[in-house]
Amino acid sequence: MPASVEKYCKVCSKKLILNNKRDIERKKFCSRKCLGIWMNNEGKFKHSKQSKETIEKIRNTIRNQYINGRKSIGWKKYKPTKRISGRGYYFLGHKREHQVLIELKIGRKIKKDEVVHHKDLDKLNNNIDNLKLMKRTEHSKLHAEMRRKELCLQLQ
Repeated sequence: MPASVEKYCKVCSKKLILNNKRDIERKKFCSRKCLGIWMNNEGKFKHSKQSKETIEKIRNTIRNQYINGRKSIGWKKYKPTKRISGRGYYFLGHKREHQVLIELKIGRKIKKDEVVHHKDLDKLNNNIDNLKLMKRTEHSKLHAEMRRKELCLQLQ
């Protein structure tokens, strides 16, 4: 039996006392919560088009929310990579990236009657300057007007 080894958690620096060989070789975190924080902050925003300052601000906000217990971490709920959905939006775990960015900017969750509009109509351009929070009815009217103008141009 190997002697006890002391290691420190990569996220919260809590002391870990490890006794068996397998834990000594593998264990880097004190809990699944710390593992989730580390996974989100290491891989979540790697390929984002945002500036480095914006990404760092978002990372710090998310890290603080997790550490202060305002967000729960499900073991398989948050994936460390960004993916594109079938409808063409970037997803971070289970939420669309543009919705997460707007929620962080306004400091609250998006209401059911609100949507995030991409000003340049590019679903992959999630720059915060390109996003606008709108009421669902306003958003529908805006896109209906755009379709009408497009139809008029095609008829001419």
